[in-house]
Amino acid sequence: YRKLKAKVETIQKCQKHLMGEDLESLNLKELQQLEQQLESSLKHIRARKNQLMHESISELQKKERSLQEENKVLQKE
Repeated sequence: YRKLKAKVETIQKCQKHLMGEDLESLNLKELQQLEQQLESSLKHIRARKNQLMHESISELQKKERSLQEENKVLQKE
């Protein structure tokens, strides 16, 4: 039980640090490590966001082409 409680406290402490809270207890090296971790996470988040945006753009372009074709057919009638 004590080990589990200690792990929970450690995880909560790390979560607070990631949220920018309770940073006063960290030394320079720990702050630099936290900064690198956050930068790496942000890089992954941005890459995923860009991927989703590109997929969305592709879908919209596909829909646009389909609507243009439909419009051509309707204009010929």
